[in-house]
Amino acid sequence: MAVITDTTRRKVLSYRWLAYGMLALVYFFVYFDRLAPAVVSPELVKTFHINAASLGLLSAAYFYPYAVMQFPSGLLSDYLGPRRAVSIFILIAGVGTVLFGAAQSYDIALVGRGIMGIGVAVVYIPVMKILAVWFRKHEFATLTGALLTVGNIGALAASAPLAWLVAQAGWRESFYYLGGVTVVLAILTFTLVRNKPQDLGLPTIDAIDGVQADSTTASATVEEEIPPGRAMKMAVSSRNYFPLAIYAFFVYGTMMGFQGLWGVPYMMDTYGFSKQVASNVLMMWAVGMIFGCPIAGVLSDRIFHNRRTVVLLGSGTYTLLWLLLVLAPGALNATLLSILFFAMGFTGGFYVVTYAQITELLPKQVAGTAVGVYNPWFFIGGALFQQIMGVILDSYGKVGKIFPVNAYRATFILCFVGMIIGTLGVFFSRDTMTQRLPGTEKGYSMKA
Repeated sequence: MAVITDTTRRKVLSYRWLAYGMLALVYFFVYFDRLAPAVVSPELVKTFHINAASLGLLSAAYFYPYAVMQFPSGLLSDYLGPRRAVSIFILIAGVGTVLFGAAQSYDIALVGRGIMGIGVAVVYIPVMKILAVWFRKHEFATLTGALLTVGNIGALAASAPLAWLVAQAGWRESFYYLGGVTVVLAILTFTLVRNKPQDLGLPTIDAIDGVQADSTTASATVEEEIPPGRAMKMAVSSRNYFPLAIYAFFVYGTMMGFQGLWGVPYMMDTYGFSKQVASNVLMMWAVGMIFGCPIAGVLSDRIFHNRRTVVLLGSGTYTLLWLLLVLAPGALNATLLSILFFAMGFTGGFYVVTYAQITELLPKQVAGTAVGVYNPWFFIGGALFQQIMGVILDSYGKVGKIFPVNAYRATFILCFVGMIIGTLGVFFSRDTMTQRLPGTEKGYSMKA
């Protein structure tokens, strides 16, 4: 065991920020890659001679492998370690990005986009592992919120700044540059990041804080290997898994259904906004999340000292905001819509705290696996809500060239009802911060 001195204590408390900062920078480009095709869509249509459906598939080719890779990402994080997992797969993402830029046919571009999705899928969960090992429990939600803020800044950077770069250098060259930056990040991650303090001969964060594990959590303190099958069983049997999976499905489903697809058509059809004006208004949703994610973490860690209360507050408010759209789907102006979407992004972003609820009832060795089996519910919800909302709109049909306001109202009712169910999921979850205060640790919980 490493000797704890003032010097080693300072090294632990400083080096962890280097590891977190490096991985946060990588995560910036996860969101950047996710939204980049929107800016270059005219160039892609012209280059590959494709229609809107083919363009949609080209963009979606990122999401399908991203969702599939979530569980393997947890296993890779636990058994390769965050350092190697992120380094290898971000390098893969860089190769995919360059291939996408160099593609001379639609099929090759599709392959490149899919490789990008595979590569960036193995970032978020390894960062959760770093937080679980290098940081204190009461810092987890705050730093998770800050990470998602960095991601949303990456999303904003994939708009006007990328458009400027494309105008200056061309779309292919822009992806060459992006791929090159990604490769450099892979090298820096392997060079600078370490999986745990012990890799540098340093004491653990619990050791420098003088935290003594009780008998129920001793197995979480010992660095013993937990087989993948058992790790997965522990994760899905945790008291919070299914209630929060229900919430994750509905909260991200409603977000991606509206923010990710139908928000702009709704404002164009209902209010007659131009595409640019509608996009500017909807951008306030992302701005709201930039503020909401870190604030939710601070509220959980430092104000309420409670995970469940904060998520319930955010989910309940977010649900009521959907009711406003149900009641007044065509009665708001651009300013009121901007305020509403900011509020929806702000409160919707409170889902970040659920990652702490998912991991804190489990040993640290399976933190990656736990997030890996939880994360897909977000993406499944997002994909299905986009499709179901489209089916509802088609069932009403268009009046002239636009969908009527009642068609959109029906999709809002779906989202409102879905969020009632999601909020009930949060209500039946267990708070984990109060469960694991010093002297009251419960260890992980297995459902009977």
